[in-house]
Amino acid sequence: MERNDLDGRLEAAQAAVLDRLAHGTRARRVRWSRGETRVLELGDGPPLVLVHGFMDNAALWAPILGPLAARHRVIAVDLPGHGLADPFDYADADLQDVARTFLREVLDALELESAALVGSSLGGFVCTVFTLDAPTRVTSLVLVGAPVGVTREVPAPLFVIGLLAGLPGGRGIARRLLSTPTRESLRKLMGQIAVAHPERLDDGMLDADVLGQERNRESYVGMLRYLGGARGLMPLVGRLVLGERWDDVAAPTLLLRGERDRFVTSRVEAAYRGIAARNPNVRIVPVEDAGHLLWLDAPDAVVREIEGFLEDVPAGAAVA
Repeated sequence: MERNDLDGRLEAAQAAVLDRLAHGTRARRVRWSRGETRVLELGDGPPLVLVHGFMDNAALWAPILGPLAARHRVIAVDLPGHGLADPFDYADADLQDVARTFLREVLDALELESAALVGSSLGGFVCTVFTLDAPTRVTSLVLVGAPVGVTREVPAPLFVIGLLAGLPGGRGIARRLLSTPTRESLRKLMGQIAVAHPERLDDGMLDADVLGQERNRESYVGMLRYLGGARGLMPLVGRLVLGERWDDVAAPTLLLRGERDRFVTSRVEAAYRGIAARNPNVRIVPVEDAGHLLWLDAPDAVVREIEGFLEDVPAGAAVA
């Protein structure tokens, strides 16, 4: 992908955040079969791959990169069409196929036979699909915040935008609704759907996200059309809901649930309990006073729970 001024500004803004919050983080580009992405790396040791959610980016993990890198080689990857990855049109994609292909080829490019995976929201779906498809390559799975694929429910703002985007002519509607935010409008939106304490959000991180939304608007629009169309979450079919496939997740799995996660309704909570009751590999742990992106509200608690969980998993273990 040809670089432009916006790429340079976004890269510089993210680099400043990483230098403050996760000093020493290295960035490089990795090719997969449908373009290039950018990965961030910090630390040495067993590999720990972090996959962010929709409209997020790898640099959003900055508050916990350093602590996790004390014991791991932490690798945070930009999903297609996010961060500084190449643009990607999700509108006509098969998201499960994208998930399994993308992670497989990124791990191959990084020469990783297996790794522990940490996924947030959409990234949780991506990691779970890959775990189901390639169990021998996943030593453990951590879902930080409600993953896509448990039920069809999403917070009202995303539900409305997704439905509008799925209509004929919806691309233009979604594009207007995703007009470039300001730092404070983004802070307000994140307080509505993503975090319990928007006042704690790092100003530099928000400024970088504003640039990211400007750069990746078309990819986000395509994802919203996907979610609102025949393949997505919002129609009756709900093809992204994994249903009984959650019972087949064989990797040791930790689901960190922010107690103020607005994606977790009573139906989602009931679905969690059902999954854990049927699958002994799944453990659910609540995190107090934290929202959907709970490491932005409670970074110390999230690192403590992830490290404690990974210590219980034999080093290098993967499902046979």
